[in-house]
Order: sequence, then structure tokens, then C-alpha cells
Amino acid sequence: MDGATSTTPTFRTPTRILIPKLVKSREGWKAKANERKKRLKAARIRNRDLEASRKVWRQRAEAAEEQVAGLPHDVSKQQELAALRAENERLREELKKKQTRPR
Repeated sequence: MDGATSTTPTFRTPTRILIPKLVKSREGWKAKANERKKRLKAARIRNRDLEASRKVWRQRAEAAEEQVAGLPHDVSKQQELAALRAENERLREELKKKQTRPR
């Protein structure tokens, strides 16, 4: 390998034709890359907003579920209260009857 010569490819197309094509190609991939960056940024923003919105809706749904779960307990308390009020009213009526009775 004494006289190793490098074999560089020689283009037959003149540079006046190659350079504009290479420049156009470079501009094309740059435009595509910029478009992808814009779409990625928009997707990240949308994802962030959707996650925040879903978090709020999830909290509202969980609060509503807790409220609904507590309703039977509240209903039973209201029924107990109504029964106690009825008993109280009955006892008052008995007391009034006893007080109005002549001795």
C-alpha cells in the first residue's frame, strides 16, 4: 500500500445543478422538522390541559360518589328523626290529655 490513493467519487452532474437541489432538500427537511416541533408542542400543551381537566372532573366525580354513598345513611337518620318527632308529638298529646282531665 505504498501508493494508496483515495478514491473519492466524482460527480458527473455539474455543481450548478447539484447545489440548488441540495439546498432545496435541506430547506424541505428543516420545514418538516419545524412542523413536527410545532405539532409536538401543541400535543404536549393539549395533553397538559386535558390531564388538568380530567383531574378536576375526577375530583368532582369522587365527591359526588361520596355524597351519594352518604345518602342512605342520611335517609335513615331522617327516618329516625321523623319517628322521634312523631313519638314526641304523641307524648305531648298524652300529656295534654292528662293535664286537661279533671281531678
